[in-house]
Amino acid sequence: MKIINLKYYILIFVVGLMTSCDDNQFLQEINPNEISKANFWKDLSDTGAGLNATYKTLHGHTLLLKNQEILRSDMGYPGYGRPIPNRVENFHLHTYTQSSDETSDKWRTNYLGIFRANQVIKALLNLEGTVDDEAEWKSQMAQARFFRGLFHYFLYTTYNGGSIILRDKVPVTKDEFAKGLSPAADVLAFVREDLEYAYANLYKKGEYPDGDLSRVTSGAAGTILGSSYLQELNYSKAMTYFDDVINNHGYELEYDMSKLFTTAGEFNNESIFEINFTSDNIDVSLAPWDGASGTNWLNQLTSNSVKGAAFAPAWAVSAYKNEPMDPLDSRNYYPHPITGVQALRNVPLRASAMIAIVDDYQTLYYEEPTTIYNKFHGTAWGFGYWKHHTNHDIYASESLLPDGTAFSSKNITINRLADVILMQAECKIKTGQVDDALDLINDIRKRWGLVLLGSAGSDLGHSYDDEVYTAQSLMQHLMRVEKPLETSIEGNNIRFLDLLRWKKSEGYGLKERLTELSNTTFYAVHFQYLDSEGALKWKFNFPSIETEEPTSGLFKVIDYEFDISAENYDETKNEYYLIPQSEINTNTGLN
Repeated sequence: MKIINLKYYILIFVVGLMTSCDDNQFLQEINPNEISKANFWKDLSDTGAGLNATYKTLHGHTLLLKNQEILRSDMGYPGYGRPIPNRVENFHLHTYTQSSDETSDKWRTNYLGIFRANQVIKALLNLEGTVDDEAEWKSQMAQARFFRGLFHYFLYTTYNGGSIILRDKVPVTKDEFAKGLSPAADVLAFVREDLEYAYANLYKKGEYPDGDLSRVTSGAAGTILGSSYLQELNYSKAMTYFDDVINNHGYELEYDMSKLFTTAGEFNNESIFEINFTSDNIDVSLAPWDGASGTNWLNQLTSNSVKGAAFAPAWAVSAYKNEPMDPLDSRNYYPHPITGVQALRNVPLRASAMIAIVDDYQTLYYEEPTTIYNKFHGTAWGFGYWKHHTNHDIYASESLLPDGTAFSSKNITINRLADVILMQAECKIKTGQVDDALDLINDIRKRWGLVLLGSAGSDLGHSYDDEVYTAQSLMQHLMRVEKPLETSIEGNNIRFLDLLRWKKSEGYGLKERLTELSNTTFYAVHFQYLDSEGALKWKFNFPSIETEEPTSGLFKVIDYEFDISAENYDETKNEYYLIPQSEINTNTGLN
């Protein structure tokens, strides 16, 4: 059961309000953005309320800018309309600029979180040594420093090659408000210092005294720290954090298929860090995309034709449905509707968990077999829908949500164990430990009932592909199959950051990937299936994806999804967002 009190005090006032234009008078003013210790920060209850406000920052849709980041990578196609979408999406086309509202909003939201964390840190320092509950003081400080480090890291990995404004305290003077950019190395060192403190002092999974599962943990801090070293290609250092997270923090791969990317699976066995939403904290008086509304409206952005919608591209649909299933795994069978004999599933379990595709008749989607869903359409809606953020598992339609279609309270997963295992596998590959890497990857594949990699040896309970993997060939598999299909649209730009890293290590970045996709052709066909009564049915409008050109019948050619993206993507302009023009206009420290 998840526990969190989101009925916060609102601690933050409008940044930059000043009552005088005179510099000397400004220096004598009390910072209007800070509630003083005398007025508010009197005890750990007050700092706890401030910490809750910091957690509240996670609800801001623009903190992660998830739908735009899906479109920015190779994981999204913009909404309705094929081959010409009904909306122009700048992030899919890579035509965003430093004046784009979205990049300015992401910048602003992360710095709001930093400001809130700094308020709590300052107040806790003022209370140090005066409180009775030292364990709670340390826990609050560790959580606040985790968030200050995390929000800086989100900015570091997204803007200006990592050279951003380092906000290490609540600004008071004019000079502190008007602060310039710090070198990327300094920012990263600061991030790691905060996260190391959090790593050493946060509770582990399930160990908070009040049982609150929504609070950040030492495992979350270790995951971000390891990721920061992996991005630098410091594999040996990254491995120490990943090894600890995998083995010493109580995480396990989740084998219960009903708990993977469903509401029932929130805070499941492998969850490391989730953004928690609760239905009793939704404020319907606010727009659903307003962070203060307490709602996750990504259900609309991955299931409906709204501005910024991101549906699954054809390549992902094809890759998921064509993964080889292990014939020795009983979970891969279902009773044939006519013969009653166990028959092989239409699609693998990983596909069924993560993506809705027309070929999947064995899995319910909005309370009906997925095949029946009415938005599979090769010249309109498309071929697949990401399941991560929708309420397909508990309602027949998003419109049945109690507070309205866009007011979803499904959690957002930032980090989970499977991603850490695959990052550790990458480290093992790059340090020559191929067999260990194979074992880690096969742990993931075994969970999904997929054919395992390598030789079976004495294992008679699973099927293997009997390939001999070298470091190079296994790395290719990790990049092209395992990592994109396992982490797809999760986290803070996981797919984009993977490709950014692989550009440095393998020469295989997003430019190469988009070019590859622009030269790949798929074919959309009508889909024929047997319903639960054994009747032969057709799903028309070309909703199913094939990799080989059909020799007969009608079909549509899918060769357009990433053509313009590949042409427009320029590594010098698009690997990082530029410092937003709104910051340049208001921050004299940048001029």
